[in-house]
Amino acid sequence: MNNRGGDVGDHCRPPSRVLQIVPHLPPPFEGVGTYAAVLADVLAERFGIETRFLVGDPAWSGGKGEGARPVSARTAASLLTGLSSENTVLLHYANYGYQSRGCPIWLVEGLTRWRLGAADRRLVTLFHEVSASGPPWRSSFWLQPLQRRLAATVARVSGAAVTSLELYGELIRPWTNGHEVMVTPVFSTVGEPAAALPFMERRLRIVVFGSAGIRRRAYGRFLPALAKAARLLAVEEILDVGPPVDLPVKAGDVPIRPLGILPAREVSDLLLGSIAGFLAYPPTFLPKSTIFAAYCAHGVLPVCAWKCRLRASTSPLAGQHYWSTENGGLGDPGMIASAAHDWYADHSTVRQAGAFRDLLLGERTLA
Repeated sequence: MNNRGGDVGDHCRPPSRVLQIVPHLPPPFEGVGTYAAVLADVLAERFGIETRFLVGDPAWSGGKGEGARPVSARTAASLLTGLSSENTVLLHYANYGYQSRGCPIWLVEGLTRWRLGAADRRLVTLFHEVSASGPPWRSSFWLQPLQRRLAATVARVSGAAVTSLELYGELIRPWTNGHEVMVTPVFSTVGEPAAALPFMERRLRIVVFGSAGIRRRAYGRFLPALAKAARLLAVEEILDVGPPVDLPVKAGDVPIRPLGILPAREVSDLLLGSIAGFLAYPPTFLPKSTIFAAYCAHGVLPVCAWKCRLRASTSPLAGQHYWSTENGGLGDPGMIASAAHDWYADHSTVRQAGAFRDLLLGERTLA
């Protein structure tokens, strides 16, 4: 598990295909898998790189047709069988997605053996997560050292690493043998319109979009913040988009209307015509939120309800890239929505796909 392996496979043949390893794939909507699927489409359309998927859940079925298959078991041997004909792999590392306690030893052992098995193999790892933390009565407190050792092993055998947070980048860099660590916020998984409707021409409504867990938080602990945002923005309704959850009838005096799960195109159209999108999420971690990315990509005013100190220059800023209910709604909403849209343009889907192409080919170097 401690093989360094950093000099193996740094120069390889340009791939005509890549294998992406993911915890799951949609349907239904799933953050990491949906991100991987969108990236695969753009790599194919723009750069002619075909993607095949290996799903880390033996029980998974469906999605992406013949281009995806699950591992037969969560063992290193099963993973090696799935990787036997591959030379270029993009790993989406979200440790809890591959093992319920966040310690996917089978994944790390199998990848290490595959990576060191031939000189022309290249592994690029996108760290969606590195490790968890928590109080002593939670298992994450005791398992964090093992989680970090596993992540460090993956980083050492990777030819390049990508992550969405500078916070994660600081952890990963000492493990990479000097290889590239690219820090870039995630992109929208529900599209990027060519042009955003002017802010003042949008309907007075707030969209609450995302997974069931994210939205339960908005309607639970942060319901007063949602009601406050609705009042300050003078909206007429709140639209709920995503898997069914228990919804309050109103946030303050503003009615909440459930729309359920919608196709990406319909979510995009809905966002384009709405004034704001609400998200209860720690601001430091907004660069890793595909929900926040979707709001920014569509020129929606992102409204974030949370108290958190920012730690990284790559993070969006309150009053500049999102509207915070904590500061009483300070800042011009239209200007903030425009600034968030401009911030997103620097790491759009096409730009990121181009960067991934270069990493997979081994063509990027350290700045």
